[in-house]
Amino acid sequence: MSGQRHVFGAPLVALGIPPFVWEARERLLCRDDPDAFFADGVRPRQARALCAGCAYLDPCRVYAVERPELVGVWGGTTARERQALRRPTDGRSAA
Repeated sequence: MSGQRHVFGAPLVALGIPPFVWEARERLLCRDDPDAFFADGVRPRQARALCAGCAYLDPCRVYAVERPELVGVWGGTTARERQALRRPTDGRSAA
């Protein structure tokens, strides 16, 4: 695991960073400044700004929606936004 950054003494892979992030050839902010992405209390506007222009926005969002244990910013979404995306919809409108 040489060459991978560590946060709080743990390799980023242990924190759930997906392989496509490590394999990306382009510079990704989540690799350069992971503390900004794993902060609690990030607002939706901040989350979108952190991930703006990232080529991996959609796969990252899908990755995070499928893993409810992840915290912080993923795919330009906050944990609360991803929780809302996980709620099942049954096609019925509220009456």
